[in-house]
Amino acid sequence: MTMVSIALIFGSLPLLFIPKIIMLSELLFVFLFLTLLIIFFLFGKLGKFLALIIVFFLWGNWHGINIINHINHLSKKNNDIDVVVVGIPLNNKEQKIKVRIEKINNRIVFPPLYATWKTKESVCAGQSWRINGKVRPLHSSLNEGGFNLQRYYLANRIIGVLKSQKVKPLQMRCSVRQKIIYNYMELINPLSNKGVIYGLMFGDRSLLAADQAYLLQKTGLTHLMAISGLHIGLAYLFGIFITRGIQYFLPIKYINEILPTVIGLGLAVFYAWISGFAIPATRALFALLLWIYIKNKPARYFVWQWALWSIAGILLFDPLAILSDSFWLSSFAVLAILYWLSIFPLPYHLAKGVQGKIIGLIHLQIGLLVLLIPMQLIIFNGINIMGLVANLWFVPLVSWCVVPAIFVVFLVPIEVVQQSLLYVIDSVIALGLKPLPYLSTFWSEFFNVSYYLFLICWLSIIVVLFKWYKRYFGLVSCVVILIFLERGSGKEFKEGWRMTVLDIGHGLAVVIEQNNVALLYDTGNVWKGDSNAQRQIIPFLKYHDITPIGVILSHNHLDHTGGANYLIQQYPWLSVRSSFGPQNTSAYRKKNNKLNKIKNMAHLPCFKGQKWRWGILTFEVLWPEKLAPISHNNDSCVIQLTDGYHKILLTGDIEKQGEKSLVEMYKNRLRSTLLFAPHHGSSTSSTDLLLRNVQPSMVVVSSARYSAWKIPSPKVYFRYKNSNIKWLNTAEDGQLTLWFKKEKIQISRYRYEIQPRWYHLWFGLPLFPE
Repeated sequence: MTMVSIALIFGSLPLLFIPKIIMLSELLFVFLFLTLLIIFFLFGKLGKFLALIIVFFLWGNWHGINIINHINHLSKKNNDIDVVVVGIPLNNKEQKIKVRIEKINNRIVFPPLYATWKTKESVCAGQSWRINGKVRPLHSSLNEGGFNLQRYYLANRIIGVLKSQKVKPLQMRCSVRQKIIYNYMELINPLSNKGVIYGLMFGDRSLLAADQAYLLQKTGLTHLMAISGLHIGLAYLFGIFITRGIQYFLPIKYINEILPTVIGLGLAVFYAWISGFAIPATRALFALLLWIYIKNKPARYFVWQWALWSIAGILLFDPLAILSDSFWLSSFAVLAILYWLSIFPLPYHLAKGVQGKIIGLIHLQIGLLVLLIPMQLIIFNGINIMGLVANLWFVPLVSWCVVPAIFVVFLVPIEVVQQSLLYVIDSVIALGLKPLPYLSTFWSEFFNVSYYLFLICWLSIIVVLFKWYKRYFGLVSCVVILIFLERGSGKEFKEGWRMTVLDIGHGLAVVIEQNNVALLYDTGNVWKGDSNAQRQIIPFLKYHDITPIGVILSHNHLDHTGGANYLIQQYPWLSVRSSFGPQNTSAYRKKNNKLNKIKNMAHLPCFKGQKWRWGILTFEVLWPEKLAPISHNNDSCVIQLTDGYHKILLTGDIEKQGEKSLVEMYKNRLRSTLLFAPHHGSSTSSTDLLLRNVQPSMVVVSSARYSAWKIPSPKVYFRYKNSNIKWLNTAEDGQLTLWFKKEKIQISRYRYEIQPRWYHLWFGLPLFPE
């Protein structure tokens, strides 16, 4: 069993790293499976172990094939898709509804798949609908340092957004869970910490305030907001303690272990159910069931075997869980606890009484803090050393006060009691949150942490645990050396300079960098409570330890200037160069109130004739002829920069008239190696006239896959293609990084060279079918 579990884990690991899923036919898949089965029965232990690894790799690979095939099939044409509504976020202004796909054209879907559904229909969880329509395939921006939303979707089996042509209700009854949530809304909504309470009661974090979410993340307490192992374990223990308390008053014939176990398990199942059987809760419930099963077996098993079997069991039922950060965190948290308690057990004399419980908690939290440092650095790009204090303060409050009170709220259907308890819960949470603003200031960021740090740390733990250093010192030393050599072999091409076009959807953000110092051309978009600067630009700069010194804003449209405010808040020394005039004009103040809020901002003009040198690069402004108080597309700041070997033409959003003026003014002087497609490749720009005069060898387009304006235009794409100009598009390629070293240009695309992974690929139909 243990060997099978290890083989299963090893067989699933390649799903994290392989660039493409192996697309096997069903016949070949069966043939390979049967061959491996024969090997398993004919060969010795090593042969069996290797055969099992390959079998489980094929199993995980099949899950990848299955989800890709469904995405591609459902995105090509309309299908009849039967869905069950599984979740409606409480804060659902955009009416995004999570649905489970049950049938496609009357064929049952297995394994289960999920999608989001945007609809104006009045729906509630538990209802069944038949949707005639397509799936808009999952797709997300991909940049170094940014959150990998595409991997997150696949880890949760979300294949995209359902676009319905016709809908038909199949079953209109709301689920009992949904009714329970609605019943409690009237009691919870007036409370000041309702977002936290909804998260702890129902696993719904959509109403969690942004400042609270920030504090919980920076103090290492986010895990409390997802109903997972801690919560399911508390539910089980609460059920046992309550039942034991009742049994105390019963005759001895009614006192046994079966009833407390059943009640505890029932309460754990209820808590998982009320969370909507969220993935972390379901995994925890599986581990609990396995624990109860092992505990009642006559044979003796070690705790680490239970942990290993639990991890393997989760991967057996859902190999794509290997892509989930929450899976890794919960798995290694359990392993870290077991390792810490076995290597550094708490002395018996310190574990006695109430004082011993407190010391034990501190001892455990220290172990978790130390052993999970590599994992936290890789997933969260940082760590808070005071997270120990935050957990010692807030976790006991939640575990011993809030969660038990929540169970009483569920179990006692008396409104006065529920209202009083919810008020107490709100007060306790408010008390728990009080020190977090101070503790969050100890957050330290460490971007671009290597996976090899994680491997070395956990290899060291395994070596110490099994005392391999005594017998296999040479082998262990060789493995460590190989890891360092492999790490060194991937050394970046750091000579010269580089230009990175970030994948930000509809907008533009270009980072021009030399010697870890950068100028930015445009700053992307902004929307309520967020911006491209916060999501992509600043994380990228921190990931590469780049210091920006200035921003050039091409023109005064929000998809180009939206992130400037946040960048200047983060880097107050930034100079700003733009084509839309100084800030003291009344027109500027009226139209640019966001930027005007930043005080003491050094403003530099951008108009024809300006020229400056920065390092090995020379910048020349070609357009506009003069500053415009309110600049539009054709007032964009057009810059040609050169390193002496190559020229790059940054065009902003100029259109046909602007292109014509440029050509009349400069003609062949516009010739450049690289052209930024004007106006994101829209049909109003990239004229034949411009292309004939610039004669670029490649063009860069910054666009969104699902653009509301349907850009880039197919007509423009084929115009570039027919001119033998290499097409680079952030929507298709993700982040684009171009290294310039004298005559050489090295192009790295996130989806294909920087992080070539099967879950980063383009799914569904190509953007421009040939």
